[in-house]
Amino acid sequence: MAYKKYLKSLLSVAVVAVFILFFYREFRANWESVRSFPLQINWGYIVLGIFMMIANYLCTTLSWHLGINYFDNQKKLKFTQSIALVNISQLGKYIPGKLWSYVFQIYWLASKGVPKTTALYLNAMTAVLPVLVSLLMGSFLLIMCYDWHHLQTGLTILICLLIIVNLLIFNRNIMKLFVDMVSRISGQKFVFRQLSTSRILSMELFYIIGAFFWGLAGCFIAMGMGINLNISKIISISSAMLLGDVIGFLILIVPGGLGVREGTMYLILRNADGIQFALIFPMIIRLITLIADLIMGAVSVLIIGRKKYFPSVKEIK
Repeated sequence: MAYKKYLKSLLSVAVVAVFILFFYREFRANWESVRSFPLQINWGYIVLGIFMMIANYLCTTLSWHLGINYFDNQKKLKFTQSIALVNISQLGKYIPGKLWSYVFQIYWLASKGVPKTTALYLNAMTAVLPVLVSLLMGSFLLIMCYDWHHLQTGLTILICLLIIVNLLIFNRNIMKLFVDMVSRISGQKFVFRQLSTSRILSMELFYIIGAFFWGLAGCFIAMGMGINLNISKIISISSAMLLGDVIGFLILIVPGGLGVREGTMYLILRNADGIQFALIFPMIIRLITLIADLIMGAVSVLIIGRKKYFPSVKEIK
C-alpha cells in the first residue's frame, strides 16, 4: 500500500511541474507584452477584493453551520465555533489529498457525540453542493462569453446534467435508495439522518451568495490592477474565478489546486483583456487568496484559544 502513497505524491508533483513549465513558457514567449502591462495598483480595490473573499468564506461557513445544527439538537454550535472549525480545517486543502479538513471535522464532531456516518454525510453534502453551484454559475457565465460560443451546446448539456444532479440530491427517497445500495455492496449498514429539502435549499442559497461574492472579489482585484471593466470582462472574470476554483478543488492530488486553478483561469481569460492580464491575474489571485486564507486561519486560532467557545469533551458531556 505504501507505493500508492508515493504514486499520489509523484502525480501531485508532476501535475504542478507541468503547469509551472506551461506558465514559464507562456511568460517567456510573451515577456515583452507582460513587462509593458500597465499595472496600476489601487489598494482600496484590492482590500475590497479580500473582504469579498472573506464574505465568501463566511457564507460557506454559515451553510456548514446550518447543516451541523440540523443534526446536533442537544447542544447547538455557535457560529463563531463553526467559523473556527471550518476555516482552520480548510487550511488542509494545501496538503496533497485535500481530505484532511474533512477528517479533522469528522473526528471533532465524533468527540461531541455526532455519529461518524452523519458527519461524513454532512461533509459530503458541503463538498458537493458548492461544487454544483460553482459549476452551474461558472458554466452559465461561460456561455455568455463570446469566445466560448462554439461550446454553447456542450455547456448547455452540462448545465442540464448538473441541474438534474441537484434535483436528485433534494429527493430524500432517491438518496435513501443510493445509501441502501452502497450498504448492500459494502456489506455494512449505514444509518444516519438526512438533511431536509428545506435545509438543503437554505444551505445552497448561501453557497449561491458566496459564489456571487467570489466573482465580485475577482472583479475588485482586477480593478485594483488598473483594469477598466465592462460587462464582458465582468462575466469572463467571474466565470474564471468560479470554474478555476472548483476545478482546482476537484483535482484532489494537487495541494490547493496549485497550477490547475491558474491554468483554468488563463484559458478563460486569455481573450478577455489580452494575454498579459490572463497571465498576471491568476498569480495575483493566488497570492491574495493565500492572504485571505491566513486571515481566516488566524481568526480561527484566536477563537479556538478562547476556552468558552471550545470546552473540553468532558465539559461537553
